Amino acid sequence: MKKRHILFVSVGTACFLTQYVALTAMAAAGLNRPLANALGFVLSAQLNFVLSSLLTWRDRRARSTQTLWIRLASYNCTALISLAVNTAAFSLVYQQVGNLAGAAVGVICGMCVTYLVCDLFIFRERPKRASSGLPSFYRHGSPAGRHRMVSPE
Repeated sequence: MKKRHILFVSVGTACFLTQYVALTAMAAAGLNRPLANALGFVLSAQLNFVLSSLLTWRDRRARSTQTLWIRLASYNCTALISLAVNTAAFSLVYQQVGNLAGAAVGVICGMCVTYLVCDLFIFRERPKRASSGLPSFYRHGSPAGRHRMVSPE
């Protein structure tokens, strides 16, 4: 397994536990369970974005604040898509395999969607800025560019 995959699964596990603890605490305080689950999901998704940015895709940092906000919005859209995939997968199998196995199938399906979208789009590698094609000593502003090259004759 690649290091990125291990980090992705670790971050996802931490965020799932955060969602579960939030759900449990809010439900114990008397909040409706579906609402508590939804609020826990929102909290978990924000934590997941932060941890994914800092750990899983730390080598693909946002270059500007604008890029960071676009990533956050894109990530939250992806989380909603992942939730829909998770719910659909769970709904298709839980009656045959039970709640726990159905939840596992849903999480795995949603996780695959999230990883692919994040890797290919949200945290994709940006191409390096193209150089002028000239050696550094010819580029404007480079320290060596201040000196003229003298060719031997």
